[in-house]
Amino acid sequence: MSIFNFNLNEIMSFFAVLVRFSVLMSVLPFFGDKMIPMPVRILLSLSVSITLFPALVKSNAIHPKDAQIWANTAAGIAGTITLEVLFALVLGFSARIAFEGIAFGANLVGNFMGFASASVYDPHQESQTEIVAQLQTTLAMLLFLILDGHHLLLRAALESYQVVGIGAMGFYSSLMLKLIQMSADVIRLGLQIAAPVAISMFAVNLVFGILSKAMPQLNVFMLSFAVSALVGFTVMFLSIEDFQGVVRAVFEKIGDSMWMVMQAIASRR
Repeated sequence: MSIFNFNLNEIMSFFAVLVRFSVLMSVLPFFGDKMIPMPVRILLSLSVSITLFPALVKSNAIHPKDAQIWANTAAGIAGTITLEVLFALVLGFSARIAFEGIAFGANLVGNFMGFASASVYDPHQESQTEIVAQLQTTLAMLLFLILDGHHLLLRAALESYQVVGIGAMGFYSSLMLKLIQMSADVIRLGLQIAAPVAISMFAVNLVFGILSKAMPQLNVFMLSFAVSALVGFTVMFLSIEDFQGVVRAVFEKIGDSMWMVMQAIASRR
């Protein structure tokens, strides 16, 4: 197979591969961030597809002759491309869900510390977020890159063809249960990240509640904001090693989560 001598079946198969990688590059962590310009993501998707397509064909992960079936009609092409887009969205969601949990916990930390009104645009989450949350999500992203998480995502995208071929996605009960479980893990992870600051803020509010009763003339409102911020940042600094440990454990399971989602899509249960 020469790059300058594609037949029709190979062209249609390559287009399906390009669609899957393009959607993945738009939703995966790091690759799909707004900080990366759209032309860069398009060129990255195209270069990855051109590089990996011959290897996928050679390893029999893709059979261009199958395009004679699904690419024979316009409805077949539209249906296959739609399934490829949906599969890429589900697979990308299974990887991004970890960052959603981290962002949820980081936003809880910012709210507990009284920074709910001090929000900025976070390009990682594509929404308004507290300054404290942006600090923690940026730290999590740096740790993700240190652990070669971007290489893991590319490897999972390549290996996805070994489990789910072109247009072979199915909506089964096992997939729905897995997605519900992953969504529930977001809340658990967020509470786990916010727990140290939440407990310390509860202690601070308890102390100020006692002081307000003992000394009514004390301006608790003005004093509590400064103390809450100081205690919150102190707890964050002291628990940064635990934060890194929790985040590292989550990132190490991203590959397993993506693989289980692919298995759930491939299973007929």
